Amino acid sequence: MSRVYLIKPTDKKSVVYHVEMYRTNPDGTVSWFNLDETYRWGQGFIEEDMDCNLPWEGDPIAYTKTDIGWGCELEDSINIEWEFSDDLSGLEQQEIKECYYEGGAGWLYDGEHAWQEEDSSVNIYAPYQISLCEADGRIIEENVKLEPRPKPGTAWPFVQSGK
Repeated sequence: MSRVYLIKPTDKKSVVYHVEMYRTNPDGTVSWFNLDETYRWGQGFIEEDMDCNLPWEGDPIAYTKTDIGWGCELEDSINIEWEFSDDLSGLEQQEIKECYYEGGAGWLYDGEHAWQEEDSSVNIYAPYQISLCEADGRIIEENVKLEPRPKPGTAWPFVQSGK
């Protein structure tokens, strides 16, 4: 693992674990569900060589990957919001919720079902602090200064060289 940007909220209730799941049904259609679980505390990571994914200065949310760094350390779940495709019956929606409440992310990824992950992220809501860290967790640079958002049409790929 290389260096990572560690992003931590400075206010509680500012971390959301977002997951999008899908399955292909026997008739070829696709069913899906999304969940957003809010936690009081946690952290997220962005790889140093993917610094293009850092938020701009003043952005309200930092979007981080779930499989980077040394763990999101999500603490104290306070809310879960669900969204389901229209083809899922109320009974099936309730079964999904109960399985998740009992098994958490372990059920999503290791449960005996046909659901597959489409996408997942840990979203850190502002205000947040960003530090550049070594793979072992040692902080190299604390309070990384974010770049201001460029004006539309003035940043790559919109700028043509020689003009």
